[in-house]
Amino acid sequence: GSAWETIMTDKPTPLAHGEIDVLILQALVRKLIAKGVLTPDDVRSMLFEAAKNLDLVGSELTTEAANIIVQEDLAPAFLGG
Repeated sequence: GSAWETIMTDKPTPLAHGEIDVLILQALVRKLIAKGVLTPDDVRSMLFEAAKNLDLVGSELTTEAANIIVQEDLAPAFLGG
């Protein structure tokens, strides 16, 4: 009954995997910004392109809807603030 056995036998849920992926991506983006490889505008642009291609309602998001998602959810998550 060690903690290690618990870790090894408990299968992570898909949600947990997704959360880990997001945390790693956020850390990577922040590190690349800190090193000057990416600018915050680069990140917003990539997030916008990704958001435009989200299929939340059966069709691609409008530019306006994608902008709102980037400004309110994605950019703060990746850029902080």
